[in-house]
Amino acid sequence: MKGLFIKDFSYIKESKLLFLFLVLFGFGASYFYKNPTFVLGYFSIFPSIILMSTISYDSINHGFTSLFTLPIKKEDYLKQKYSLGILLGLLFLFFAICISSIGYYRIQQSFHFLNSDFLQGCLLTLTFSYFVIAIVTPVGIYYEAQRSQLAMIIVFGGIFASVALIYFLTKFIGFDLETVIDSLIENNFSLVTFSTVILTFICNIISYHISLKLLNKKEY
Repeated sequence: MKGLFIKDFSYIKESKLLFLFLVLFGFGASYFYKNPTFVLGYFSIFPSIILMSTISYDSINHGFTSLFTLPIKKEDYLKQKYSLGILLGLLFLFFAICISSIGYYRIQQSFHFLNSDFLQGCLLTLTFSYFVIAIVTPVGIYYEAQRSQLAMIIVFGGIFASVALIYFLTKFIGFDLETVIDSLIENNFSLVTFSTVILTFICNIISYHISLKLLNKKEY
């Protein structure tokens, strides 16, 4: 599994200029628009994008066929990918916390924003990253490199379409979903955070088994 990490980090290292651009863009948006929370959502999607790109890279030119002729089990390959997703989520959360902290300090001139609500918000952001990873991984395994762009459109387009559909449906039937969500977060923030973490954990377990079934169905 160590070799798989070295392979992926070598690939990610080639994209260091992209990393730098993403960080600088996030910092600029947070600084000039005075919206420190922007970077928490902004950085939350990048772990899944990078993870899918590593899966696509592995499958280029029938790369899975060569990879699984080595003493590498499919189970270990998937465990490494989900572990990489965890590391990427923590890395981008670190960037987001640093940049948002600078933005908050610039506005408030104090560190009073570093409270339990801020930390739980960071945890929710990390949880969202892992939730997207749970969706992205089996989709990336299924479509591989040849249709990786289609896979990205399906995942992020599907998330956007689902959120938009729920929003407009609730508006159509006269149900104020925003007020309910705000009320839950305001009055039961800890419970919402805990429930979201558990749900995301379950989603990743299901995602792992789906990905494993997809790999086992393919002929390498």
